[in-house]
Amino acid sequence: MAEEINKNQLLEQKKAVFDMIVEGPKLTGEAEAKEDDQYSLDTERGAQLYASFSDDELLELLRGSAQYLGHSPSQGEVHWILRAYLKARFKNWPRALRAAGLSRSAGRGGMSSEQMSQKNEEYQQMLNQIRGMAEQLGRIPHPSELPEICRKLKKRYRTWGEVLAAAGVEEAVAVHLQKEENLKDDELRMLQELRTLAERLNRSPLRGEVEQSLRESLLRRFGSWRNALYQIDLEPVRRITPFVNAPLQREKDKQRATHRQELYDCHYRLLKLDPQTQADLALVRKLAQQLGHLPGRREVPAEVRMRLQKACGSWSNALFQLGLQEKRGRLRQR
Repeated sequence: MAEEINKNQLLEQKKAVFDMIVEGPKLTGEAEAKEDDQYSLDTERGAQLYASFSDDELLELLRGSAQYLGHSPSQGEVHWILRAYLKARFKNWPRALRAAGLSRSAGRGGMSSEQMSQKNEEYQQMLNQIRGMAEQLGRIPHPSELPEICRKLKKRYRTWGEVLAAAGVEEAVAVHLQKEENLKDDELRMLQELRTLAERLNRSPLRGEVEQSLRESLLRRFGSWRNALYQIDLEPVRRITPFVNAPLQREKDKQRATHRQELYDCHYRLLKLDPQTQADLALVRKLAQQLGHLPGRREVPAEVRMRLQKACGSWSNALFQLGLQEKRGRLRQR
């Protein structure tokens, strides 16, 4: 019952902070800091409130300020709580503006709301083109295949991974998945070889882990690696952020980046869980339900966390087995 009361109190405090942010800055300097110091990130209450705000909630508050002001807000034009929370979440003010789809030319001399709306529409059209290309190809396109769009998008996004996430490419690629019927004996044999490798690895194989002639035959027959795995009810290993290090434009004479074969920054489903791993995952799920948020490092017994990291490859992938994802320190149910 005490836990429920704490949750209710947190919701009430969050609403109070939300209202203060919407009203905008009223005081400056020491007077402002003393009035609302309890919501500072340096306090336990402030840290809890900060964690309770999702990215979308903070960005929507920032967009609301921009709409009210008629331009991208400067740091001094928003309530200090919102400013502090945004800078903690997105590292600095320009990144927060970019995440909100706002011009980084902040202040009265910056882009007007009408100009921002037009610019956002242009960016959305380019993202739609990327998504359309992914649907047509049945795979994730590389930035080198869309040089002109990348040149324009680099003003808003830092990496190709950010662009892919904004365009919803993963969902677009999945459209082309279909089970093939009336397979020939040699095709069934290829799929069985793939399944045998997956069972040995206890996960979906990476393309580079499959013998070249088998890999090329599977790609010719089924069109994409994703669709080949789909035939045996598997999903590909997914980068937490696809092409995470790929810049939007390559320097001249620099070789095109290739798919990496490391698994530390990936999510993948383990095909079988041993009893100890099952018990450890059940403990983490129970902790998450009790706490109402993703358990922190100190909230999970060290031996449990170490076992899960070893069994699942990483802490993030351990959470992925539970349908939970780590997103800037908060719990997100998939």
